Amino acid sequence: MKNDLNERIHDLRERTGITQTDLAMRIGVTRSCVNAWEMGVSKPGLDNLKTLARIFHTTTDYLLGYDDHDTISIEGYTIEEKELIMRLIHYIEGQHEISEKSKK
Repeated sequence: MKNDLNERIHDLRERTGITQTDLAMRIGVTRSCVNAWEMGVSKPGLDNLKTLARIFHTTTDYLLGYDDHDTISIEGYTIEEKELIMRLIHYIEGQHEISEKSKK
């Protein structure tokens, strides 16, 4: 479990599959700024922290280490998109259950 803000930003960026440059462009900062956040040299300001949470579909509490649940927020999606996301989650849960049963 990643505990520090810099580790969580790096981990979420890697899991999302975007580069530091792509993340920087989406936020409106330089790549070196994102790198400094990930290295723990500096920390994002409040507005950038909120933007990071939105990009990574999590909460600022998770990023800051106040919450260990890396929540996926589906706020802002259409009803159809939310239904598709929920179907995908249920499918993944079903696959996980099958995998767990086969290990026994």
